Amino acid sequence: MRDLGSRPLATGSTEGAGRLQPSAMPRHAPRILIVEDELLVALMIEEMVRELGYRVSGVAHTIAMATGEFAKRNYDAVLLDINIGGRFHAETADRLVSRGVPVAFVTGYDYLVDPRHEKIPVLQKPFAPAHLRALLETLAGPPTVARANGP
Repeated sequence: MRDLGSRPLATGSTEGAGRLQPSAMPRHAPRILIVEDELLVALMIEEMVRELGYRVSGVAHTIAMATGEFAKRNYDAVLLDINIGGRFHAETADRLVSRGVPVAFVTGYDYLVDPRHEKIPVLQKPFAPAHLRALLETLAGPPTVARANGP
């Protein structure tokens, strides 16, 4: 896993009228969207995310499924395998970053497709639960963080 501490993350704005005060905010675990085309790997990641105390908002195995999940906007962060169906999907990461969605690559590759993604955290497969926990805390906070209305 790459050093997450020195890499800035894209984050959504929490500014705005009608925002709940921290004491009035509902408390629930952040929602994680998993985009992974290998079924067994996706199941393993889903189980680990849940065991770490986070909620899984969805699992997408294709870019078409991922696009449908993105439209729902019911997630706080995205774990994205950049190689889906044997093809690199750099534009998917670009779209998420441009919308201010915290995203990380979960990949078996030790390089990125494009230098523009150098600030996106990378979790190298295979990984230990402790590495996933550190990544999720960096992306979405601890599993007990209070959240206002979803993204």
